[in-house]
Amino acid sequence: MFRHEKITLPYLQITDYPQLSWRGLMLDVSRHFYSIEALKDIIDLLAYYKMNVFHWHMTDNEGWRLEMKKYPKLTSIGSWRKEIYGSKMYGQDSSLNWKDTYRYGGYYSQEEARELVAYAAERQITIVPEIEMPGHSGAVLAAYPQFSCSQLPQSVPNSALFNKYNPAPSPNQEYCAGNDSSFLFLQDVLREVMSIFPSPYIHIGGDEVDKTQWKQCARCQKRMQDERLADESELQSYFIKRIARFLETNDRKLIGWDEILEGGLPKNATVMSWRGEKGGIMAAHAGHEVILSPSDPFYLNRYQADPEHEPYAAKYSINTLARVYAYDPYPRALTAAQRKYVKGIQVALWNEFISDRNHVEYMLLPRLPAAAEVAWSKPENKNFEKFIERLNLGHFQSWSWKGCPPLLYTLNSPFLPFLF
Repeated sequence: MFRHEKITLPYLQITDYPQLSWRGLMLDVSRHFYSIEALKDIIDLLAYYKMNVFHWHMTDNEGWRLEMKKYPKLTSIGSWRKEIYGSKMYGQDSSLNWKDTYRYGGYYSQEEARELVAYAAERQITIVPEIEMPGHSGAVLAAYPQFSCSQLPQSVPNSALFNKYNPAPSPNQEYCAGNDSSFLFLQDVLREVMSIFPSPYIHIGGDEVDKTQWKQCARCQKRMQDERLADESELQSYFIKRIARFLETNDRKLIGWDEILEGGLPKNATVMSWRGEKGGIMAAHAGHEVILSPSDPFYLNRYQADPEHEPYAAKYSINTLARVYAYDPYPRALTAAQRKYVKGIQVALWNEFISDRNHVEYMLLPRLPAAAEVAWSKPENKNFEKFIERLNLGHFQSWSWKGCPPLLYTLNSPFLPFLF
């Protein structure tokens, strides 16, 4: 993806260092699958802009993407789903032929994952794997339904999941928190994950847990009674804390989305705050490390300009280049002493609607360089107009020769509103 040409510089001294130690991108490969070569190109792009964390979202309801030696059904069943021609995830379309399906999916072998870890390490990038729990686990429970509350057979969810015209059966998406076998399974999985990824951090998700099944599950209710837990939020906290203790015994640290605050935060856990900054502020006040990834403006799967002129995207906010660039990584609610808990920032690309690498790169660029500058440069050293000038001094052109898709967003294009 990158040219490697020898250049000669005059004798000089460069003093430069980042303000934040965690400068990351999260990529969702569950909703849509991308080749290892495509991921290498993305890692090259991260290295080019001095970002140092690739958060690999490898599991979700719609697909499990990593080979597990002890649990082969995770890939033989959990990595594949029946998709509908012409459908969009979360789309609502009554005109589609829901009987006309095709097999969609894929997974990465452990050898491929190790290859990518080494490739990233050569470029000073740490890969942090995410294994979702206790929710967002529909693909796992299709492969091994005994770890759900109902223990009933189900299929891997597809794009019909939230379609009001032709809805799919509502699948189990949460592990049974009252079943010790759920934890033994997850410990086995995490051992294999840790054998592949040397990252000191393991991301366990922890977001958007639907506690309906837990409320109806006799095993979960008994667990609450035995552990003297007041409600299902405390049961969620019990689940996360149990996994955190296991990771700690293996010299790893737990990261979770800000929902892990609910019911009580595990000791030494790092909070990745996506629902605005509130969760991050709460965690910092409690003395926990924080990674800020507020969906507005850091979710790059959202529109970057007027939706009329853009590919279909998440609609919750329009995250323009200017809004990404203007972000201040230190919330005003933090004191000077509490700012030390802000470990870094991270942009995220959830890929419900992004099915190929060209679309991935279109959504990343040019907002990724803007986020990189937020993470690297202090506010007093940032200037949006000069940033745009620098983009026009070769960056747009370099993206083209690196193999990125033709760029619509030059300064004289009709897509100028994406800047502001």
